[in-house]
Amino acid sequence: MKIDCLMGTYGRYGLACEALACFLQQTELSRATLLIYNQHPSPLFFDHPRVRVVNESGRDASLRHIRQRMHELADPSADLLHWWDDDDLYLPWHLEDCINSIGESPAWKPRSSWLQNGGRYSRHQNRFEGSWIFRADYIKSAPIDTHPTYSDHPVIKQTEEAGLLATTEFGDNTSYIYRWGNGVEHLSVYSDTSSEEAQTANIAQYRRRSNDIDPTGRLVPADLSGEWQHFLDSIKPLVAPEDWQRNATRLRPHLPP
Repeated sequence: MKIDCLMGTYGRYGLACEALACFLQQTELSRATLLIYNQHPSPLFFDHPRVRVVNESGRDASLRHIRQRMHELADPSADLLHWWDDDDLYLPWHLEDCINSIGESPAWKPRSSWLQNGGRYSRHQNRFEGSWIFRADYIKSAPIDTHPTYSDHPVIKQTEEAGLLATTEFGDNTSYIYRWGNGVEHLSVYSDTSSEEAQTANIAQYRRRSNDIDPTGRLVPADLSGEWQHFLDSIKPLVAPEDWQRNATRLRPHLPP
């Protein structure tokens, strides 16, 4: 089973390097590929057999149309597609959980995930669209014109309303980290999603505030060892000792020496 991860980015060089590092640390890397869909006029570059970069600057569009374009660019041989958000963190076993858990369902997500808010960790059950995985044929066939006031791709709402989302509760060993309150621009802070025009205007404003550009455009996978150590230190008083040890063991290859 092959999985293609789809990362859209715009003027967020440092975040893109972190998301790239998260991908390259995945335990199921041999079954995965990553598309980096860069919409900023300054191109990005990275040379790796499992990573491809598409530089395609142009007009502003709502998030649903950006996602849809990534679906069109996805590896046609992939069985599964995963939105790989550039501002969140994916622990190294995330794709392993995805592949082992989706079964015959058209969509799957971990039932609860970590929230990092201003550096503090807590675990929540939430929609967290960046944690979802879909069967490729299912998401590619999803209509794009439903739920016009929903700010993301409507396949999320379609799946929820049809009762087609599968979930698994991993408790404190869950693998997705949604980041908030870290000084990074978030599209979700824009509250007016009343129309396609309003959502497109939100993207335009979000892009104007996203100006982290490297002059060479050459992506370098970030060193996440400090981030993972901070994760372990933060959750230690929150979780059972055996769960903390399991997380620590799985992260050991990626921790500071």
